Parts: sequence; structure tokens; C-alpha cells
Amino acid sequence: MTREIVLSETTRHVLSPWVTLLTRTVLKPGSEPQIFHSLGLHDYVSVLAISPDGSIPMVRQYRPAVQRMTIELPGGLNDSYEATAKVAVRELYEETGFRTLSEPLLLGRLTPDTGRLENQLWGYFITATPDPNWVPEPGVERVIYTKDQLRSDILNGTFDHGLHVAVIGLALMRGCFKWPG
Repeated sequence: MTREIVLSETTRHVLSPWVTLLTRTVLKPGSEPQIFHSLGLHDYVSVLAISPDGSIPMVRQYRPAVQRMTIELPGGLNDSYEATAKVAVRELYEETGFRTLSEPLLLGRLTPDTGRLENQLWGYFITATPDPNWVPEPGVERVIYTKDQLRSDILNGTFDHGLHVAVIGLALMRGCFKWPG
């Protein structure tokens, strides 16, 4: 038997251009109203790209939330509400200098955290090649990986961005990316 849950009130408090705190009062039959908080964020877009020679462009940057340098897939926020495939192509180039050789393949749309975040992660796979005239973005370092390096760094915890590991998993399951051997 399903019990009806009634949303009675939502308030929004804009914390920054990137984050809104949402407070919801939820009424469940037979219980007192409960308060829940979540964060409204722009959708994420992440790209697993590979060049014809097997190079995988990644980015290294300092992340204040975890207080360390991280290795990540290229990507960013869809803060202008444009088509996510367009964001994927732009972010890949801005962060790594790789230009697309194929149309972006949508691997999936994931929910990052159903308990606290109200955004989506759009994961793409793209075949790409480096542009020799690219100028790096300040604060973001391009790092080129091989498939063996990526697999090793996932397994040893050096590459530990859970959502990006999920994007790689989707690429593996869809057959557009394979480990060597």
C-alpha cells in the first residue's frame, strides 16, 4: 500500500549564482511535518574523449571542496541552459584543446545525489584530436592518459571522482570504450 506524501511548502534561498538552498516541508500521513534541505545546482556535463591514437585528455585542477588537486574528465556546468552536447564540445576544447572528430554520443543522464542535489550529470563520449594552437585555460592543466593509466588510477584511487567513474562505466557498457587486452 502506497502512502500519499504531500509537499506543503518550498522556499528558495539563493546562495550564489551556482547554488540555491531549497527547504521543503513534507507531510506524511500520520506523522508530523518534516523539513528537508537540498541544493539546486546547474546540470553537470562531463566528457570521456579519446583520440585516434588512444590518448585520453583529462584535467588536473585544485578543488576547494576536497582541498586538493584532482584528476577529472573535462566538463563543466550547463549554466546557460544550452544543449548539453554543445556544452560537452565547448568544455572539451576549453579545458583540453581537443576538437571533436565525431558527434557527441550521449552515454546517459545520471542523478548525482537523490538525497541532496537537484541537478543531473550528462555524460558524453567523443572522438577528438588535439589542436596545436590551443591556449590553456588558467588554473586547469591538461593531462593525457592512456587506457592502462586510467584503469590503474581508477583501481588505485588516484582517479576517484565517482560521477566520472560512472561515465566511464557507461562508455564501457555501451561498447564505445574498451580496456586493452
